[in-house]
Amino acid sequence: TPQSSTKETPFRLTYGTDAMIPVEIGEPSLRQQQFSEETNAEALSVELDLLEEARDRALINMEACRTRTSERSSH
Repeated sequence: TPQSSTKETPFRLTYGTDAMIPVEIGEPSLRQQQFSEETNAEALSVELDLLEEARDRALINMEACRTRTSERSSH
């Protein structure tokens, strides 16, 4: 679940991709059926390139949340 302050999941900020829950692994899903090791490696590389950007956005969102909270408490 995305955090309200970062708008990202901790897993995504750590690993650069969304987690697959056990139900998705045990049951056939579109994500599983379309899996290809070659395209997965390429997609993972792209996701890792975008990870720093996602972390930067999360930091900006967190700071904005902190500022809003600070402004509310000062009024």
